[in-house]
Amino acid sequence: MANDPRLHLEAEDIPTRDELRYHGSKEEGLWYAESDDGFASYFAWDGGQQDGYGGRHYDITTVDGEEVTLKGPWSSRAGVVNKAGYGPVMDVRFNRTGSGAVTVDRAEEAVDEYLEDVELERVEKFSNDEPYWIPRRGDGL
Repeated sequence: MANDPRLHLEAEDIPTRDELRYHGSKEEGLWYAESDDGFASYFAWDGGQQDGYGGRHYDITTVDGEEVTLKGPWSSRAGVVNKAGYGPVMDVRFNRTGSGAVTVDRAEEAVDEYLEDVELERVEKFSNDEPYWIPRRGDGL
């Protein structure tokens, strides 16, 4: 089975976690932030020490100004974030080597500006119908 195509973007200034403010809670188990220019960041973590990212700790600031340490969070995925009502976002490659996410609005702006024959198609995947946006090329959209 082949992977879906992924949008590749060149970005000069990708915001750091310190520059972002996250929505979410331990109860929700999901933490989401997006910058004004459409970069997105998210983690799955519902408290306690977990094994995501090798158990590494990440300090974030919430939209309410609370400092939270995510202990071994998981990376989650765009469909989970979208299904929870954040974004919508899509996973992308940055600068040929890094991966991350941007809002679908930002991705559509990049596609409209640089890729004449590409459109973003909304699809639902997995047993819980997670919404994803996939770049598609040509007449066979």
